[in-house]
Amino acid sequence: MYVRTTAEDGYVRKNNIDVRQLYPWDGVVVPPWNSTLCSVHPHESSTKHQHATDETFIFTGGSGTVRVGDEQRDVTVGDVIYIPNGNDHVVTNTSDDTLLTFVSIYWPQPTGQPTTEPQAQTQEPARG
Repeated sequence: MYVRTTAEDGYVRKNNIDVRQLYPWDGVVVPPWNSTLCSVHPHESSTKHQHATDETFIFTGGSGTVRVGDEQRDVTVGDVIYIPNGNDHVVTNTSDDTLLTFVSIYWPQPTGQPTTEPQAQTQEPARG
């Protein structure tokens, strides 16, 4: 078993949010994807940015909004957002006192594989 702790890893400030790199895990495993733990402070937003990789956010705490291009959605614990590469996005914490936390998983799109554009949902996602 291998274990990483927040005390050992720490967080860095990137795109105006706190980020802890999880994978690749030097000396242990290099999967075909990377992953980070992210925290957005109350009433703060990430900077508008995009990546050359596809990205998925899995929200683990708090509530806020995610804007991808011109579309904005409310997010809360358990919500999952997929962002195709090359799309500007911003994550905003709308809370007065709670961190908005999420896991980001990102990977390069295989060469020659088209990325689909996000499609608007016609109904609210189920919430449990």
